[in-house]
Formats: sequence, structure tokens, C-alpha cells
Amino acid sequence: MNTGFYTNPIYHTHNTGAHPENASRLRAIEQHLETEGVLSRLQTRSGRPAEPHEVNLLHTRKHIDRVEDAASGGVAMLDTPECVVSSGTYEAALHAVGAVLDAVVEVSDRQLDNAFCAVRPPGHHAERDHAMGFCFFNNIALAAEFLAREFGYSRIAIVDFDVHHGNGTQHLFEERPDVLFISTHQDPRTCYPGTGFAKEQGTGQGTGYTVNVPLASGTEDEEYLHHFRTMVLPALEDYQPQFMLVSAGFDAHRDDPLASLNLTERSYREVSHALVQIAEEHAGGRLVSLLEGGYDLRALSTSVREHVSVLMGEEA
Repeated sequence: MNTGFYTNPIYHTHNTGAHPENASRLRAIEQHLETEGVLSRLQTRSGRPAEPHEVNLLHTRKHIDRVEDAASGGVAMLDTPECVVSSGTYEAALHAVGAVLDAVVEVSDRQLDNAFCAVRPPGHHAERDHAMGFCFFNNIALAAEFLAREFGYSRIAIVDFDVHHGNGTQHLFEERPDVLFISTHQDPRTCYPGTGFAKEQGTGQGTGYTVNVPLASGTEDEEYLHHFRTMVLPALEDYQPQFMLVSAGFDAHRDDPLASLNLTERSYREVSHALVQIAEEHAGGRLVSLLEGGYDLRALSTSVREHVSVLMGEEA
């Protein structure tokens, strides 16, 4: 496979200090991929900064200005204490969006078979008009909106396997049938952000195009994969997506400090295989995956290696 790998040193300028979502995450990923001989076999890209009008496809102009003003004005956090701001936050966030937009263009145009975007800050908690959960702009939602508007895709699937529910992504698309949102995550009664109950299935014309799969604390590989095979894959097969987007959070790993699921690298490899197969069957292989959570550096880097290796077409 001709797999793209998007990352950029500018993400390190989003300086969060001792915060769990920090630049060491990307360093660990790149170092492990290099040590394993994977990085040299990827098509590396730095990406570009998104234009504010591109972020404005889904986020309000007021919100975009607030992120910029917070970064330039020395504000320590935006909207919630976990959304730490530094002078580089706004530019890093624009580059995260821009890299993902570049990736979907290259994959849609067949310049790449698929891609993984090692970007930060992450995005899936960001709502239309406020920051949440380490996220400022919703990278994956903007990619889906861009694909719908610029390329005319009418069936875009977003699969989010971060341990935390992607509330921002769900809320941005819950009234629409052209984006299927599927999220596996820890039970919202025991995990941030407290959304993502199974009864949340979309509204209006979007009813049935939101699929939430909450999982009990302590869930291990076999149970997780059973839910994935019996709930996620049938929904994708029924939808027959024209383009696959993946919110790839690796914080459901048993070693991650911020939640209580007990997955191993096995789950990430098997889920990645299944998603690649769906993309090949229905979307001409078109799949772009982007980093969300994952806060134990060893678990994060080894899990990303499994995920990326599947995108590259490597067998176990």
C-alpha cells in the first residue's frame, strides 16, 4: 500500500507542559516507527495550515477568533481547564486541520491509497462553538464536511474507537444521513464526557446514522471485538461508505492512565484490518485515519505501529 504519514514539528509548539496530551506523544510514535523500520516505508507529508474559512465550514467564526485570541493573548486555557493554551496553539490547530484536509484530497485523488495523520491537538470533542477535552477544532468532522462539499461524497463513515465518546463529531452530524458516525467507547456513566449512550441514534433525517457502542469498565479484547463484529461492521456494511474516516484514539489500551478499558494491541490490529476491508469493499480503499487519544507512550506507540502496519498492507 502507498500509505501517507502526516506530521509536522509545528505540533510541538502547542505547549501543554505536564498535561497528558503533550508533544511527547508524537515523538514516541515517530521514534518507534523509525526504530521498527516503518517510517522509511511511509509517504511522509508535513501538510499545510488550514485557512480560517475552511475551519468555518463547521465552527463559528467567533470560536475561531477566540482560539486565535487566546493563543496570542497569553491565556492559560480556553473554555475548560483541560484545554491548555500556549502561544503556538492556534497555528498548531490550523495545521492539524490542514494536514487532514490534504490527506483526504490525496486519498480521494488516488495519490495515496490511505493515510495516517499524527496530528495534535486532537479534535473529536470540539463542538461547533467551544473547546472540550484537549480539542479546539474538530479535525475529523472538518474532513468529512470537506469531502461532502468539495468532492460530493454522500456516504461518509466516521469510526471512532477512542475510549472517550466523540461528542463533538456526533453533535455536528447527528441530523444528517450523509455522515454515518459510529463510536465505541467506555460507558459514559464512568467516563468523560458523559455522552454516547446507545439510545443516542441521531435526530430528524439523521435518525439511525449515529451508532454508539458503550462498553463496561474492564472490557478486554475478546468482548470488545465481539461488539465490533456484531454492531459496528454490520452498520458499515449496510451503509456502504464511499469514504472511510477513523478517529484513532489508543486510550482504550489496558496501560492507558485516563480510562478503564483493557484492550491490547491485538484489538487495534484486528479492528484496523476490518476497517481496511470495508474501505476496500465499498470505498475503493479510501481511508484516512487520524490520531485522537492515547497517553501511555509505550502503549500508544506500539498500538499506532499495529494500526499503520495494517494500513500499509502488512500481515501479522
